[in-house]
Formats: sequence, C-alpha cells, structure tokens
Amino acid sequence: MRMLAGRIITTAILAATLTAATASTANASDDPLSGIDATLLATADRILASATPGSPLKVVTTTRTSGAPKITSVVAASRSSALDLILEGLSKPSTIGVDLAHSVTIDATNDTLRSSQWALNRFRAESVWQTSTGRGVLVAVVDTGVSASHPDLSGRVLRGRDFVGASSSGKDYNGHGTHVAGVIAAIANNGRGIAGLARSSRILPVRVLNSAGSGDSAGVARGIVWAVDNGAKVINLSLSSNRADSAGRAAVAYAVSKNVVVVAAAGNDGCGLFGSPRAYPAAYDGVLGVGAIASNGSTASYSSCGTWVDVVAPGSGIVSTMLARPHSSLGCRPNYCVLSGTSMASPHAAATAALEIARRGSRYNQATVRSLIRSTADDVGAAGYDTRTGTGVINPRRLLAPR
Repeated sequence: MRMLAGRIITTAILAATLTAATASTANASDDPLSGIDATLLATADRILASATPGSPLKVVTTTRTSGAPKITSVVAASRSSALDLILEGLSKPSTIGVDLAHSVTIDATNDTLRSSQWALNRFRAESVWQTSTGRGVLVAVVDTGVSASHPDLSGRVLRGRDFVGASSSGKDYNGHGTHVAGVIAAIANNGRGIAGLARSSRILPVRVLNSAGSGDSAGVARGIVWAVDNGAKVINLSLSSNRADSAGRAAVAYAVSKNVVVVAAAGNDGCGLFGSPRAYPAAYDGVLGVGAIASNGSTASYSSCGTWVDVVAPGSGIVSTMLARPHSSLGCRPNYCVLSGTSMASPHAAATAALEIARRGSRYNQATVRSLIRSTADDVGAAGYDTRTGTGVINPRRLLAPR
C-alpha cells in the first residue's frame, strides 16, 4: 500500500479541537473529519467499506521492523472507532498496510473412504525414499492444529502454537490439520495406517483455524511469522480466502526472505467460463500454488484455475490420519479418513519440497526448490504452462534424480 503524506489527527482529537474552535469562529465546520487529507480519508473509507456485514470490525495494522513484520489487531466497537484506528495506522511512517481481517477457511471436500494411497503409488514412493525421506526437515502445518497423540504421527509432531484459543500446543479440534500432517509425515513401516510422502520429516503445528475450520487473515499471518521464527523450512497452507491483505503479503514475504518454502492450496472454486476467484495466500508472490488431480489423472472439477496455479498434485480421495472424534463437518470416521480438495494436494507438494531440502541439506535455496518442483512436473492438459494445471503434476522421482 502506498503511504500517503500529510499530518493525521484522529477523529477524537479533531472533535475536541473543533469544539473549542467553534466558540471563537462562527464559520468553523462541525464535521470532525473536515481537517483530514481527502485522499487519506478516501483510502480509510475504502478499507472500512471492505468490512463483511455481520463480522467483527477487526482492524489489522502491519508495521515494518528490523526483523519480522509486526501484526497487530484491534476489534473496534463501532464503524467510527474503526475509522479512527485505520487513520491512526495509516499515519505511521512504519506502516506497511492497514486491513480489516477477513474470513479464511479450509480447502477440503468429502469423498468415499478408500483403502489405498494412490498418490504414493503414482509417485512410486518406495523408489523415492531410496534417495530422500525428508529427514530432519521441519514442516509447519498452518491449519486447525495437529493431533500429536495419533499413533501414526507419534514422535513426529513438535509443540506448536495456538492463535485461536488458550492452548499453547497447537492441538487439533477439527481434524483437517491432522489429515494434512499425515499426508506429509505419517510414520511408515509401523504396521498400521498410512505412510507420509516425507515420512521422516517433522511437523510444527500452528493452529489458526477453529474447530469448525474457520479463522481470519490476521491469525494466518501471525501463524506464518511464528512458524518462520521457530525453525520451519517449509510452510503448508491448506486454506484460502478470495481477498488479499497487507498482513498476509508481508508474512509470506518474510518467510521467503528467510529461505522458507511456502506452499498453498490453489482453491476449490472450480474453473468456470470466467475462471476462478483469486485464492490467497496461493496468489501471493513467492508461494507455490497447488491445484488438484483425481486418481485417474484428470484435473479435479473443484480445483481453481488462474495464474497462481504453479503445479497440481493428488487431491481427490486422499486417505490420511484423523482425530478419534473429528468435527461433524468433515463427515469422517475416527482415526483415518478420506478427504478431497486442494487442501490435500498442497501437502503432497510441501512434502516434495521437504524431500528435496533434506537431499540438499543446508545448501538449499527456497526459490530453487520451488523452481525445480515446477520444472520437473509431468506436463498435462494444454502443452506447456496453463492456468488449469500449471506446469503439470508434481514428480518427486524426477525432482530427486541426479542432475
């Protein structure tokens, strides 16, 4: 957001000043906003107009620091107080941007339970694991949390952070995040359940979505920054919103600047005659946006299309770990469940990034990893890049092949 010059006075201060001025100046304006720069006020009005009817007016101010961007949020009691907060934020030279927090939700739909992991069969995972299992790579799952007690994730899940409730561990009360984590890092060869594609990686749970699978953009941005500052090498974001915001953009930029690979679901809005609504954070610069394919190799009907789709990955009929008591909205059985969506495609790409990082060790570069995932994909759909399938279906075997 472009900073606007001019001295800013909050409406409360203006009101007091103008009241005093009225006593001596008969023609003084009764409007407390009359002294504010018109362009600045128009910017603040535009931000306020973006509020979702019925939702809290949470004003999010993102400011520049010497390190991570500082993201603060305040719930305003009224539209006038929200306007005050927006103007106050815009007036600070260190401000990157001011937004109203908006809804963010998981990107998952349901499907029939399956007994096999067709994605690993497609990838020939056993062959992949001869080169890399993702050992030592910390993958942050910024989601509904992760169940550290699931037998197929035991010892894989670190203590995380909760940006929704009072918990400090990143515990899952929905099941979506636990499903995503299993796709990435479920234990192999333990005589039960499934195997994760990056089966020796570790999971850092960051809870930004509540038990119903919803949250807001401020929580997601804070979660990304926290994950970076706590050692994540890959961040998976199986969630989306159709609105961009300063906090999310700054958080992603911070992650990229710290050499973190950021992977996000491309959205479940389908690809209509006029395309799809933009999906964030997948559409932010530096993010690997992931669409979904079905087991027969076709692009999933629900998968969004657009310039933010870099690659596609298995997303339909994906069996993975689940809570003993999953949220009813998922329609899942206990412990293991099949889900479909770009939410399930994204962790396959995140796991692939972990495989490559583990192979390269400290010599990896996040931009190179993203570029290689794109360039080694199996081209499908229209020849070359297309907005439905990106550069094609991710291929971990080709990515890890000697070069």
